[in-house]
Formats: sequence, C-alpha cells, structure tokens
Amino acid sequence: MADPVYQLVYISRATRPLDDPELARLATGAARFNGGHGITGLLLHDGSRFIQALEGPQPAVETLMAQIAHDQRHDSIAYVERRPVAAQQFGGWAMDARRVRDFGGAQAFLDDLKRMLTAVDDHRLVAAFIGFAMLGRPELRARRPLPGA
Repeated sequence: MADPVYQLVYISRATRPLDDPELARLATGAARFNGGHGITGLLLHDGSRFIQALEGPQPAVETLMAQIAHDQRHDSIAYVERRPVAAQQFGGWAMDARRVRDFGGAQAFLDDLKRMLTAVDDHRLVAAFIGFAMLGRPELRARRPLPGA
C-alpha cells in the first residue's frame, strides 16, 4: 500500500493586489518547486484573499508551508485542513493557480471549479473552495436568494 498523501489547505489575506504577471510568476515558480518535490496543489486568488490546497509527502508539504508562511504577499493564515488522505484529491498538476474573476462568466468559473473538485472527498473542503469563489464573484451571490426570502 502506498504511503498516504498529506493534505494541507489554508486561507490567507493578501497584503496587496497581485497583477496578472505576478500571479503567473508565482504559479510558474510554485509548479517548478512542487514538481521536484512531489507536491500538487490548487491556488485561488480573489484580489484580497488566497485559498490554497497542497498535497504530497508530509515533510515536503510542511517545509513548503513554512516558506509560504514567511511570504510577504499575504498574512493572517488560517488553516482549514491538515491531514493524511489516501490519494491526491486536488488534481495531478504541480500547481494550478487561478484568479477568481479571470474565467469568463461567473457560472462558467463555478462549473469549472466544481469539475476540478470532483475528487475531493471532504464536503467541507469543497464548500470552502466554492464559498471562497462565490465571495470573490459578487454576481454569484446576487443570484442566490437567502433561505426564507
């Protein structure tokens, strides 16, 4: 039986907006590092916050997280999950980074995100990523009536 994969998910506050070239450089650097250390991940950025899932060998993920925690581009890190899982759930990419508002229409972004999360077995994590995206796309919130309304 293969060793379990270590999964770490966090949300943080951006200290300043990232422009498209900077987000692309961050994703490229992360993919290069992660690919060499057996780490996969998904990063969403909505202009003021980040949510990121990292998966791989626990020592490599925790070492990477220690580096991320010192990155000046964000602060106020809140850990959503730190646990072993049977297999990678956030895709086979070394790092997929997406800006919540960059993908066509709001519903198209949400549909794409749901497809990306089909392997995630923890409904809390699915809800965290979808909720994050909805908060970053006001037009999605506006379409959903509140219960009892």
